[in-house]
Amino acid sequence: MNIVNALYYNSVSPEKISDLIIDIILGFDDSNIRKTYFFDIFLLIPFYSYSPAQREFKSMRFNPNTSFQNKIERNPDIYTNIDIRYIKMIEFIKLGLTYAIQNDLVKMNEDLELEVVVKRKKQNNEIFNMAKVFSVKSTSYLYSFFKVDIDAI
Repeated sequence: MNIVNALYYNSVSPEKISDLIIDIILGFDDSNIRKTYFFDIFLLIPFYSYSPAQREFKSMRFNPNTSFQNKIERNPDIYTNIDIRYIKMIEFIKLGLTYAIQNDLVKMNEDLELEVVVKRKKQNNEIFNMAKVFSVKSTSYLYSFFKVDIDAI
């Protein structure tokens, strides 16, 4: 295995994905708009995996009334090829979520709401900010907006 492959597999390791999941949940919680659902993470992590999206959200100021429109609807280039990234990331996200649940980092209730078990500070500002922005829309709206198939999960 070469160094590029090793770096890639490290970035999609269950532990790294579980860290992203925790920051997503913390972002949703910080917005105080709605809970994080199981299906939300399957959109956010592929969205985050595109570096122009990361740059766009690095130091944003969150406004629940305008952030989604300002950051996403007005910048369609930041979600280029999300459908491809979405399909490719599903298995990695499942492994990361399983890791997080088995290691008592995250719990999921019968309504598929996710919650961080042991609170910590955010580690990744970009995905934390993305989660806050995504929290203003329902899960069904997000899947419709990004035109990805929820049944692929």
